[in-house]
Amino acid sequence: MTSMLSTIVVCIVVALCLRQIPLDVKSRVLSRQASFIATGALVMVLASELVAIGSYRWLTVGLPSTTLIVAAYFLVHRISPSGLGFGDVLLVMPLTLAVSYGGVEPVLYWQLLAACSGALHAVVMRVWRRESSIPFGPHLLLAALVVLVASV
Repeated sequence: MTSMLSTIVVCIVVALCLRQIPLDVKSRVLSRQASFIATGALVMVLASELVAIGSYRWLTVGLPSTTLIVAAYFLVHRISPSGLGFGDVLLVMPLTLAVSYGGVEPVLYWQLLAACSGALHAVVMRVWRRESSIPFGPHLLLAALVVLVASV
């Protein structure tokens, strides 16, 4: 990805973090509108690279990865709606598009980092405050941001 496009992608994810993290922490609800806007913006940015330089990486890695991750999250949501909200399912759309442009490996790192930080947070909150759930959106967002910045 060109440095200009990678900067735009990181900025979109930062904007999504600034909108979604406070919302999810405070109300345990994610903005569907923000997820859709970020998805549309990322599709336009990544499609512009396809048109400008003829790179098909987004079509060969990004779309299949996004489809697979969203389907997996949707399945988990259908099995346990109280365990993973639909807002998280929608949130992984733009995040997978952003992270997957670097290939499949960054997606795996992102998912591993989000899962590990979420599990650690859940254990701490269970022991410390006896809470049975945590907002997972911040873990998805911050893990994606870390992986994106590390890969730029």
